[in-house]
Amino acid sequence: MRTVKPRPAHQAASESIHIHSAGCYSDRETYSEHFVTEESIAILAMLRSEVFTDFPSLRVMISHGGGSVPYQVGRWQAEVLHPGLGGNPDSERFETSLRRFWFDTVLHYPPSLELLLKLVGPDRVLFGTEKPGSGSAPNPETGLDFDDIKPVIEGFDFLTDADRKAVFEDNARAFFPGLKNHLA
Repeated sequence: MRTVKPRPAHQAASESIHIHSAGCYSDRETYSEHFVTEESIAILAMLRSEVFTDFPSLRVMISHGGGSVPYQVGRWQAEVLHPGLGGNPDSERFETSLRRFWFDTVLHYPPSLELLLKLVGPDRVLFGTEKPGSGSAPNPETGLDFDDIKPVIEGFDFLTDADRKAVFEDNARAFFPGLKNHLA
């Protein structure tokens, strides 16, 4: 087992972290449901915390397109603004707060990926796939595996060539700035 040595907060504040739930096998939820639920909770808990105030240059990537959060933006925006739910009408819009995160493309469903890209912008999305993985079942409509995401992104006509390059390459370089020391 590897031990991680704690570092001072001022060093960790400019790090990149990736949030991906651990597996779960229970009678309550399936393996995939667990990922989506835990990643959703992580986003909401971080936004309710002071982490981005305390560490404004912290880069956080959430797996599986951010769980269910991008699809419930209206609910979370209402909660943020509703005084009866602890919100503040002068709060930052939830969509703006959501752009503090980065997201991967592991969604398996083109309309979901399209929503994510349009909601947070292609500059906050990194290419990711589980191929081969739990989504490697053939889609009867396309013949491609559900987790074969690259042709889906290439086929989105609302993305520019620069947007696609950002998703496939440039965003990873921005999220992991240390890559420049290892890539040509």
